[in-house]
Order: sequence, then structure tokens, then C-alpha cells
Amino acid sequence: MLRPEELLGSSWISHRSPRISPRAPAVRKPPMKGFLKGVVGGCLQSKPPPGGTAAPSSDATGAAGSNKDMRLLEEYSVGQTLGEGAFGVVSNCKHRATGVEYAVKMVDKVETPVDQIKKEAAMLESLDHPNIVKFHGVYYERCFVCIVMDKYSGGDLVEGLQKHLKERGQINCFHVVHVCRQMGASVEYLHQRGVIHRDVKGDNYLMDRRDMTDPACKVVLTDFGTACNVDKGERLSAAVGTKIFWPPEFFDKNYGVKVDVWAIGVIMYGLVTGRFPFRDEADIRAKEVKIPKRVHPTCEELIKKMLEKKEALRLDSTQVMSHPWLSDGSKKEDKTQRESETAAEEGPTDNLRLDDANDGIKERRQELIDRLNKEHEGRSASASRGGRVAAAPSAHADGAKFTLKDKAGNKMVYEWWDMAKAKRSGWRIHEMDDTAGPSATSETKGIAANLETFQLMLSEHNIDANKFGVGQAKSLTHLANEVEGGAARLMLDAAEHKKLVRVCDLVVLVLQSPNDPDKRVIIETEERFGDGRTRATNRLPGTKKEPYENTRQTAHRILKDFMKIDPKDVNLDLVNIVRVEEEMESPSFPGLTSVYRKEIVEGTISIKNPDALAKVGLPSFSAWEATDTSNNTKIFNWMTAKEAEERKVKLSPEKQEISTLVKAPIGYGEEALRAQLTKCGVDASKFGTPGMKTLREFSAELIKGESTLLQDEKGGAIRVVDVVVMVVKRKGDEVLVQTEQTSADGKKMVLNRLPGAKRRPDENQFLSARRIIRRQLEIDENQVEFDVKVKNIEEEKSSSGYPGLKTVYRKRIIFATLVQA
Repeated sequence: MLRPEELLGSSWISHRSPRISPRAPAVRKPPMKGFLKGVVGGCLQSKPPPGGTAAPSSDATGAAGSNKDMRLLEEYSVGQTLGEGAFGVVSNCKHRATGVEYAVKMVDKVETPVDQIKKEAAMLESLDHPNIVKFHGVYYERCFVCIVMDKYSGGDLVEGLQKHLKERGQINCFHVVHVCRQMGASVEYLHQRGVIHRDVKGDNYLMDRRDMTDPACKVVLTDFGTACNVDKGERLSAAVGTKIFWPPEFFDKNYGVKVDVWAIGVIMYGLVTGRFPFRDEADIRAKEVKIPKRVHPTCEELIKKMLEKKEALRLDSTQVMSHPWLSDGSKKEDKTQRESETAAEEGPTDNLRLDDANDGIKERRQELIDRLNKEHEGRSASASRGGRVAAAPSAHADGAKFTLKDKAGNKMVYEWWDMAKAKRSGWRIHEMDDTAGPSATSETKGIAANLETFQLMLSEHNIDANKFGVGQAKSLTHLANEVEGGAARLMLDAAEHKKLVRVCDLVVLVLQSPNDPDKRVIIETEERFGDGRTRATNRLPGTKKEPYENTRQTAHRILKDFMKIDPKDVNLDLVNIVRVEEEMESPSFPGLTSVYRKEIVEGTISIKNPDALAKVGLPSFSAWEATDTSNNTKIFNWMTAKEAEERKVKLSPEKQEISTLVKAPIGYGEEALRAQLTKCGVDASKFGTPGMKTLREFSAELIKGESTLLQDEKGGAIRVVDVVVMVVKRKGDEVLVQTEQTSADGKKMVLNRLPGAKRRPDENQFLSARRIIRRQLEIDENQVEFDVKVKNIEEEKSSSGYPGLKTVYRKRIIFATLVQA
């Protein structure tokens, strides 16, 4: 295990640059003015001038700017989500000054590099056409780049088609002539300006009304993330966009502007048939396009000419616009014939939605947006890296019953039961017995049991795990065991593209003597080792937080073990805890940045006994020393802020924005999952059959960490579901029970179970328990102490809904006691 000094070097609040925001509001009521000016700010850090387009900052994150700069939520109020795709969220927004409604596309920096988003914004700003979405401004924020544009309330063409198919059946081709004309016009305009879109599809055409067959329906092309300028005759090779809309030459990585025309052909085929014309590359290259008889011959001709496999023979965008189907507005339909043909050809249609984000991505984005809203509403002290303060003791601790809402909107009822009532309920009481269980350091098999999955997580975030274990670098197994044991965790930094970081939790103390006009604090200046070696330290006293400890317990351990001060003799402020993050490269894990999350706790010495006061250099404020549990002697000095600064010990944390650290995806994407199942001898084609999960659903489950796919000794596949169950006790024998659930539609369900949650495979079991306490039960962590003994129960079952897989269910029962903070 790393020593504290190996974690951060010379000072606990060091002179290294933290991840900061210079325009953040101050932490609520800091009790020691002049020492902890903890400041927090926004996860979304924008840099536009008021009412205008933002100029990209030099560091591409918008981290610098004047006080005159406006942030997204200062100019707009953001409302409901209008849509979500693989690369971002589109929400309704209203300009605060004028009340005019717009849409804001919040492009996810994790999924898209900032430079690429900048190009999209610049491209949109340069375009002006009725069938291309109108650009109104861009905000370069910390977690997203927010592009404000006209709002279209009808959804996209995919939604419009699915609605029509469900309510009215197949679309008559005459009823979408105006749609095809507008799509052609948008692409022709781009091509005439030397722009190629490269991701034309139904998802990217927005409508101003829900009925696309309304002749007045307006459609506009959006999502210019893949668009680029191209010279006449220039050939491109980049593989971007959506494969099912690629023409043959795209797969050859030798294509031009006609790829956009092909894509319109795919959309038109889908509108008049409810299906995609091709399934894969083989179909795209060889399959003959067949159009239903009910489609008018002129429309059929246009679609086939847009889907001409030979690029030279395919229509260009100008030829599309001059085609008789679009240019002759006097065409009349033979309704009797068309309706009979439509009825005869009704049948199942495709799922035409292709770029929907998985549940893990949606949860991550929503969490970041929630942080943004809380910061804007002035509640940043309870949600930021610069100060999510401890919750005040509440009825959760003192009452007999309380009700909370979960993230799905369900009302959960919790009650404190005595053990006699629990026994009458018929529970397996032995599970609540805390007399046996392995120690906290002897976990059952976890992520370290399958390094292939762990290595996949690193490689998907551009970290070469082959460099681990080479030279001075530590091995992949060491990192996996470190994560499993809770010494560190792996998280995403949502401020950058696919940036995975190693996170370590620390607690440091800022201790003062009461009534000291100079406001001196205790600084550790030197350490003498048991073998006689010495070294200068110059840091605030602190240490790494163990996963089973709350902040109060770690602070008490620092006082007791390192400083030889009785915790009862220090008044700690556990409400106004300042939280900061510092980032640095770690030579132990090449390519993996380490982030140190520090909780800075202020305290006042309250010793009354003169002898005990003298042991800490009071009242003369002289140097003093203490020998810690490792037989190392630490020398402490009382210093003013100026004296501390001279030794490069920074007592006033820089202003810091809301944390951009979020859970990282841990499992397999859909295609990677298919390959892994096949490798393990599982027939992936059975997924998605009646009664079975789809591969997409299983993939989402793995990515969110709700289960893990492991290999057994014979190379077969095992699905592992790991659950942490909490036995939270108070007043001797009372235990907290989740008794009832009321869903959003009013349906009630009796539960009578212990609180619990699924454990992610990259999460220590005590960190899962802390998450349950903090998020599910909304109880102050400093009111709860964990027993380091954990009871493990494991059983194997067949996997209903998971063909060819067996499932191992692991239940970790963690015991906790509610105490006074």
C-alpha cells in the first residue's frame, strides 16, 4: 500500500495546479476566514459573450474568461429533454430575456473530442438554409459543448414514421413528396457550398410537427459532427457516420459527396416501406433494391437511382432536385389502387432507431446535468468537488419511518423494526447475524478474476495496459487489486474525450487553537524514520481514507495514530467540509492520470489539561512531535498562513468547479459482447428471441456494472450478479427495513427487505455500501460506521433470459451502526 507521502509528495495542499474554475461562487459559511476560502463552480463552464457565440478558449474547456462572460443557464433556462443520441442530449430551452424558446444540443465531451465539436459549431454558424437547422450560439462548457439552435417540436423522421406506422399503417409515397424535396434541398445546398454531411439519416432530420404527411410539414437537417468541407472531385476515406446508410464506396474508404444522396435514398426507402433496404455490407454491395408495387413508378425510379451501387451512375443532389417526382407538383395519386396494395403488404417493420445512447451513457449525462442545475440554483455546496457538505441529522436517524424517492421516481418507504418483528416476518435471520464473516481485505473473486474485462476497459479509453508491469510501472493485476481493495477507483473525467482516471480519497486536517489572533495552524514539517533517516515534509496532517471509513473516522485516525491527540480534544467541523481534486501523472501506471480527492476538515483544539496542551506546543505555539504507529516520528509546527505559504503549503484551496468525475463504463459494447460470447461457446443469435434479453439489453447491463461476464476454468461464460445488502442498526436491536414501494403510476408493492444495491465490478464493496447510505438512504455518512467483517453468500442458478449462460449470485451483507456524528 502506498504511503501518504508517496501519494502527493511534499504537501497535502500542494503548489501543483488543481483542476480549477476561476469564476465559481464561494462555499457556504466557511468558519475559518482566511484559511479555507473553498470555492466551487459549474460543471458547465461557458465562455460566450452575453447573447453571442462563444469563442473557444485556449485550453478547449472554457476554463478562462472575464466576469462579463455568460454561462448557458445565465442566458437560458433548460427544460425537458427532446431527444438523446450517441453523442449528446437535445433539450428545450428558453431565452431568459426574451422568453423565446429554442433547443440546445449538449454534446458529450466523453463521446466526442472538443475539436470535433468546435468544427460542428463553426460549420452550423456558416450555414443559412430553410432546411438546415438555424444556429444561435455556442457555449463551451466544462462537461458539454452546448449549441443553441431553433426548436422543432415534431421530433425526427424516425419518430414520425414510427408514429404513422402504429396509428395509420404504411405511408403513401405521395404523402412524403414534400419531405423528400426538402431533404434533397438541404443536401444540394451543402454540396453547392463544398460541404459533405456524411451522416444523413432519419434521426438527423427534425420536423416542425408530428405528422410528416402534412404538406406544410417542414424538415431540417441537423447534427453536423461529421460534416466537412470538400473540394470538387475530392475523395475522402474516413469511416464516419452510420454503417447501414453507407454506400459501397464508403466501405472502400474512397468516396465523395454522393454518399449523402445514397443516404437520402435509404431514408426514402424506409419511409415508403417501414424497413431498411440493406442489412449489412454484403447486402449493400450486392442486394437488388426491390420496391413494393404500391409505390408510384416515378418515386420508385428516384429511389433506385439514389441507391445506384455504381457511384458514377448515381444521381447527384442537383439531379435529385430536378427529378420528375420532385419537380412535377401536379402529380395525382390513384387512391383506390394504392390503398388496396398497402393493405395487402402490411407486415412487420424494422426498428429504425439506430443511434440511441445506452442506459449507462444516459445516466452519466443526467447526473452531470443535475450537477449543473444544482450549481445554478445555488446549491453547489451540496453537490460539488469543492464542497458537498454532510447532510444534517434528520428523521432518518430519529424517526420510526421515512419516505424517499428513488431515481426512477418510485416512493420508497423505510421503517425501523426491532429484531422481534424482523423474526416474525420470516426473514432468514442468519443473514443478519454479524458474528461471522471474512475480513474486509479478503474479498471473494471480483474484477481481478477477469483481467481481460479490465484490460478492455483501459483499451477503450486509449490506455495501453501492455506498458503496465514494465520497468518501474506496476502491473495490471496490481491496479485491479488496488481497485478491488478500495485503495483507488477508476472513473471518467467527463470534461475530456474518453479520459479514464485513477482516483484516490484523502482526508487532511486544518487545526487551530481557539482565540489565536494570528490564526496559526498545525503543519507537519519533518519526519524521522525508525532507521534514523529524516526528511522535510511541509504538509498538513492527513492520510488516505480507507473504504470502510467515513470522514470522521479517518480524521480521528489521523489525530490518534499520527498526532497522538485524543479525538475528544478536537472540535471537528464535519458540516463545512471542503472538497478539492488535484491531478497528476502517475509513473506507476503509464497513461493513467491520478486524481486525488481531498476532504479538508477544519478543527479547533479544545484541550483543557495543561500537560496535554504542552504536548501539542500550546500555549506557546512551539514545535512538538509525535511517534506514529509505524515508529516514525513526525515534527509539527504552528504556522501562520504566510509562514505556511513560504514552505509551499497552500492553506486556501483554489476555486474549484463541480466535479466532472463520473462512473466509467466497465462492460462490453454490443459487438464486443457478441464476439466474447462466441469466443466462450455461447450462441449469441439466441439473444433477442422470444423471452430472451437482446444483446443490446445485456450490453447495457454490463456497461452499467449491474452484472459481469466472466470466463470459467473451461473457457465458458458466467454471468455474475454482485449485490451489497445493508444491515443498518440503531439503539441496539432496531434494523432499517425497506417496507413498501409506490410506483409513479400509484401501484403499491410490499417489499419488507433490507436496503441494498448492485455492486459494480470496479467498485469496492464498502464504496457500494457508502453509495447506498448516501444516495439511496440520504443519511450522513458520518453518522454511520461499518463493521469490517462482511458476510458473503454465493449461489449459482440458471439464467432466465440469458440463453447459454449460468448466473452466479453473490450477496455481500455489510453491517453498519447508526451513531451520533
